[in-house]
Amino acid sequence: MSPSTPALPDPTALLVDAPEVRAALQRAGWSSSALDELLGPSYRGHLDRGELSPLLRRTRGSGELARLVRALVVGGEVAPGTLPDSWVRDGRAVTRLQAVPHDGLDVTVPHDPGSAAAQVHPEQVLGVGAASMTLASATPRAVVGSTLDLGTGAGIQALLAEDHSGSVVATDRNARAVAYTRLAAALNGTGLDARQGDLLDPVRGETFDLVVSNPPFVVSPGRRYTYRDAGYQGDDVCSRLVQEIPTVLAPGGHAVLLVNWLHLEGQDGDERVLSWFEGTGCDGWVVQRELAAPEDYVTAWLRDTDETAFDDLYDEWVDALRGVEAVAFGIVAMHRRVDGLAPQVVLDVVDQPTAATWGEEVTAHFARRVLLEGDLLEARLRLRPDVRLHQVATPTADGWMADNQLLQQEAGLRWSGGVDPYGATLLAACDGTQKLGNLLAVLASSAGLSQADAAEQVLPVLRHLVAKGFLS
Repeated sequence: MSPSTPALPDPTALLVDAPEVRAALQRAGWSSSALDELLGPSYRGHLDRGELSPLLRRTRGSGELARLVRALVVGGEVAPGTLPDSWVRDGRAVTRLQAVPHDGLDVTVPHDPGSAAAQVHPEQVLGVGAASMTLASATPRAVVGSTLDLGTGAGIQALLAEDHSGSVVATDRNARAVAYTRLAAALNGTGLDARQGDLLDPVRGETFDLVVSNPPFVVSPGRRYTYRDAGYQGDDVCSRLVQEIPTVLAPGGHAVLLVNWLHLEGQDGDERVLSWFEGTGCDGWVVQRELAAPEDYVTAWLRDTDETAFDDLYDEWVDALRGVEAVAFGIVAMHRRVDGLAPQVVLDVVDQPTAATWGEEVTAHFARRVLLEGDLLEARLRLRPDVRLHQVATPTADGWMADNQLLQQEAGLRWSGGVDPYGATLLAACDGTQKLGNLLAVLASSAGLSQADAAEQVLPVLRHLVAKGFLS
């Protein structure tokens, strides 16, 4: 840490006056939409790039919201009487706040000031970034009895889970992160059980219906930053979590976590991550979102934390990844089976844009896996209501002739795929009232095929469409 890096605040010392700050935020009409209106919808980009002048200009007003936003979001001077003395040092707020909208919720997240340009402190608790929102988007929001947020950081996952959980436990090895989560709970008026400890140590012997985790998954040399670096070899922290999370997962429960996994020279990277599930008793779903060359991976993380020391650290990190062909990033979802059947693991490469939230796909994915284990011809399948059929037609002497048909999901993971006219007709008839075998018989008759031939040609396609969520 550079000698010029300012000392971090003590979030525990801010707790006593948190009710006063919460009341001030409420009086001022604090919300994500209010901040968008005051600062402009692009203000988050200005903050990320350290462009404060446009935001300081927009908060010159004397209204309470402008004064609070100037102090707690932009980091400008604190006007007298705006905040309690415990929240101010040398005329500036000692912490920052984010108003985070997500899927109809609006939560306030406190975090440390600072950025990569000014050098990140080893124990710094960052605000809500892209990784946090990736996990939030992939988290199921069905009502559950209990949720564990492992590696809570500033508490965003725990705050979002509180809305659909009977109880929430949040853990982190960083004592400052635990204190910030308690502060977040106070600012949002919620009750969270925040505990300090490494990985699953604080919850041994307990079980949860839902586990979410944004762990220190970065594959890096050493342990430079608590929030990012686990200090394990390679991707070992991620494989360990996949192996150990089932010990705290209730029967029928689900877990969703962010992971990196390595593609090593001479090894199959997909087989590597799939092997992590052996002996867990859980079905697994690996959703790969990115695959980066080692040099690109290192560059991205150094820009995130170490702009001032980029050149000094780059070679060391790239050298530490010798033998690594690529680093994959994605979401691992787990479902603890209760039927005693052998668990299975599926890997999907999802490089297309997805819906802003797709957590419902996690529970639906595992339910479809059970459906595919049975006799599909006996199932009464239903076409998902957000599926659309797009046609490309060519003009002919007899009019337009459709020569290309594409199925497209408008929600969830937004899978797309081609389908022939017979398949499109069959899908349109899947309204949940008829067994698939009966519908297939009608299709076979209209196409002049035997039912056996129709099944041989169509069933593999239908199984794929069920697996990808077009049918359920």
